[in-house]
Amino acid sequence: MAATLTLGIIKPDAIASGKTGVIVAHLQQAGFVPRAARMVRLSRAEAGAFYAVHRGRPFYADLVEFMTSGPCLPVALERDDAVAHLRTVIGATDPAEAAPGTVRKLFAESKGKNAIHASDSVENAAREVAFFFTEGELAGLWGRE
Repeated sequence: MAATLTLGIIKPDAIASGKTGVIVAHLQQAGFVPRAARMVRLSRAEAGAFYAVHRGRPFYADLVEFMTSGPCLPVALERDDAVAHLRTVIGATDPAEAAPGTVRKLFAESKGKNAIHASDSVENAAREVAFFFTEGELAGLWGRE
């Protein structure tokens, strides 16, 4: 299986509580190689555009508010079967329901402050990686054999 990219975002709650480094280290121990990363502070328009798929859902406004509350760290992560594996490594949205040893079980505060975002499909991973990183920043990485 060829290595692929997915997107993880270390969210404002994890940044504020000083968990950025341990989360990145946890992802690396799970076999992910960070290929691009950038600390950002999303505007409401940017957060709204990124999470547009959730527009109209009851949690959308709170999600946009939360994601603009402080800096976050988008990271393009590479490994075999990156999307599915990252979803397994981060655990359930609600840390109370997350499996032991997952990022959310270890580092999330609550269902709303759940430490990390992960792309949910190969198609969304491509769109989400491109949202934060240019082709030049990812040159030679996407679809690399």
